[in-house]
Amino acid sequence: MTAAPPSQAPSFPSEVELRPEIDSETGIDLSLIEENLKLTPWERILANDDTINFIDAARASLQKRHAAS
Repeated sequence: MTAAPPSQAPSFPSEVELRPEIDSETGIDLSLIEENLKLTPWERILANDDTINFIDAARASLQKRHAAS
């Protein structure tokens, strides 16, 4: 296996480029708001449902685990 020449090597973003934009007054990650506003209201509802289902499953798992101990 040979390495790709430098001109074809994958370029990864720097840590600075990956840092989200944070509002200086509120400390809120504005990139999360921007990404959510790209979704339709229905997509946001579905995403919320997915989050609730995940939390419910995690909670049930923790309760089951603690009940066994």
